[in-house]
Amino acid sequence: MTAPIRLVPPRHSGSREQAQRLVENLDHDLSAVSLVLECGGLEVTTPSFLDELVKETLVVRKARLLEIEDASARTGTLIQRAADNRQVADRLNVALRAA
Repeated sequence: MTAPIRLVPPRHSGSREQAQRLVENLDHDLSAVSLVLECGGLEVTTPSFLDELVKETLVVRKARLLEIEDASARTGTLIQRAADNRQVADRLNVALRAA
């Protein structure tokens, strides 16, 4: 198994295009790869950014796992909803930021 690929989103992540740019250099087949989204520096995000990230990583590229680190409660809720809606929640793991 390979080491997880770490993704660092822009501090202000608000569009589908930003999510696409974040993953544009990744392989198209990630079925053997885990991804980690580092949310510690994330200040603002939107449902559309997170939905596109779920779509691009778990649906299109079929990543084995998408782990969310240091997420705010809002970010955790939104990305979980996106994964539920796209029926890939079994490959999403969300770790919330300590209060």
